[in-house]
Amino acid sequence: MSTNCPELTMLWGLHVSNSVWHSASVVQGNSNREEIEIVRSIRDGLGVPDLFARILVSRGIKSPEEAEYFLYPGLDDLSDPFLLPDVQKGAERLITAIEKRENICLYGDYDADGITSTALILNYLKNFGLRPEIVIPKREDGYGLNASAVKMLGAKGIKLIMCVDCGSSDIDEINTANRLGLDVVVIDHHEPPFRLPEAYALINPKRKDSRFPTRELAACGVTFFFLWALRRIMHNNGLLKNKINLKKELDIVALGTMADMVPLTGDNRILVKYGMDVMRKSPRLWLKTLIANKIIPKRGIDENTLNFVIIPRINATGRVSDPKISLDFLTCEDEEKADNLLKKLNEANTKRQRLGEETLKEILDYVDKGILSEKKSFVFYKENWHIGIIGIVAQKLVETFGKPTFVITNVDGICKGSGRGGDGLDLHNTLSSLSPLLLRYGGHKYACGVSLSRENLDAFKDAFEKNIDNIGDIRQRKVRIDARADFDELTIDFMEFVELLSPFGIDNTQPFLLLKPSNIESVKNGRIKITDGNRRTWYGYNQSRVDIPKSERVSVIASPVLREEMGENFIHLYLKGFVEE
Repeated sequence: MSTNCPELTMLWGLHVSNSVWHSASVVQGNSNREEIEIVRSIRDGLGVPDLFARILVSRGIKSPEEAEYFLYPGLDDLSDPFLLPDVQKGAERLITAIEKRENICLYGDYDADGITSTALILNYLKNFGLRPEIVIPKREDGYGLNASAVKMLGAKGIKLIMCVDCGSSDIDEINTANRLGLDVVVIDHHEPPFRLPEAYALINPKRKDSRFPTRELAACGVTFFFLWALRRIMHNNGLLKNKINLKKELDIVALGTMADMVPLTGDNRILVKYGMDVMRKSPRLWLKTLIANKIIPKRGIDENTLNFVIIPRINATGRVSDPKISLDFLTCEDEEKADNLLKKLNEANTKRQRLGEETLKEILDYVDKGILSEKKSFVFYKENWHIGIIGIVAQKLVETFGKPTFVITNVDGICKGSGRGGDGLDLHNTLSSLSPLLLRYGGHKYACGVSLSRENLDAFKDAFEKNIDNIGDIRQRKVRIDARADFDELTIDFMEFVELLSPFGIDNTQPFLLLKPSNIESVKNGRIKITDGNRRTWYGYNQSRVDIPKSERVSVIASPVLREEMGENFIHLYLKGFVEE
């Protein structure tokens, strides 16, 4: 038995060549006595399968107590919200606005994270009979605070702007608000600049002076912790006439957290785990409407449902329509209105899919000519691409080619683009060295947006390529194998324990197992048939985007997934790659 989990450097199955197959040399050491004892203590102490115990050890678990803490986290395990910078100051300012019935504006962002963040504060303020002004710019209006919008809010008598999922870099706009006598409280998670804006409060776990343990929160996560601190202060000062249950808001927190693709570890994992539990046990009207209209099955709340069904619809309005539609849907309390709003979400999602597919095909046709095969990065530009879908297209291109990618279009004479990085790349840090070429940029390590003049576009392409080339070949990705396993160990009982590792996502993937089959063959439509050493047949899907190699020494890297077919549970294998041993 080997408990150590080797990191395998794998070749990407590139779009330009179906003959490329994932290969790696497996660095497999012998388990030491200490590892074997840890596995045994977890297996026997928790009553779990040996393979499951080996997976836990490979993920850094060192005792039954640690394993139990990881597998069964509680809301009490969430970090202290008062470790966030300025959280007390920001909460007290909102309390003053509530008590004085001041005019408040919620200024959000147009993506799912910004929409859910706005929904959280809106729901909280409803407890006090407040109906704040809501501003969520459309994508073509640009990201972040807008100076003209700030002036408009000042003219309307707004006294407090609550900036959610934006604001950390809006120095000039916040200065404008200050001059007009408006206080600005920023609740954000984007990388802040060296010089912070002079907001009344700037609550961001990425601030250098932050003591909050989880740096990579989504904005809706930061907003939840802010509301938690706010509620505690109000409760301690006798300002709550009625109990406010923040746990019921975790469904919305889970949506935004999954949508922003932050690491599902620590606080994020707890928020999403309990948020999905709230969806299953106490669905609110927005979720009931999706179920009633057969968009999702009644018992179908899992990561795939969120990532591929619900979140795309919430995001779609901010991409090709009006993001307030999604906000209204998530906070709606009228069934007929919710049905009508869902129709608009579906229409926006259909439009988003069509535009995205057209743009992606156009780019892939260009790449197929082989002109860019030696490039370490991609920067694509066309002036009439829709601003709302370029981020999705950039993400799909990174998934296909493994190269950092920007997709750029033209909005009112300004080139605006969306970028995604590859494995091991901090995209925001990379852009910081290119800032002289940009009018504006922002985001985080995984995704960024840029604005630049047309005349700087070619220079940006060259500088970005040079920067990526200096970093090294990031097309090589590392896949961490959780355990070498025998097919005999893949049982329904084992799979039920695997579910305890969920929710799955960034930095908390489904287990990757190294298995040795006796035969692999393609069936059709990406389906595969695997025969193990005992001549049993297993089915699954080839997700490696490459052909099955012709070698008797091939092992597979696969994630086992429990699927129900015809009322029975089956284990399917999702192949991530191949290894020649």
